[in-house]
Amino acid sequence: MANEEKLPRLRDYKGEKIDMACHRCERYGIYERKSLLKKFGASVQFVDLRRVLAIGCDNAGTAKCEAHFPCLLSANLKTAQR
Repeated sequence: MANEEKLPRLRDYKGEKIDMACHRCERYGIYERKSLLKKFGASVQFVDLRRVLAIGCDNAGTAKCEAHFPCLLSANLKTAQR
């Protein structure tokens, strides 16, 4: 559980827009941070947010899912290794 605490949460990212991309299914989306905060709260981890935003893809929740948040890299925030 200590490792879980190190994963970035929505509150850790301060940009206005959050982008999620997947190379495998070519999904791409840009989300308003304010809307995500309102819907999920500041304490939601990006790994959980990824699961929710990838719903509808056949690879969601599997080892084949390549969804990621490029904005976290530019903000120097890292998500868990897959």
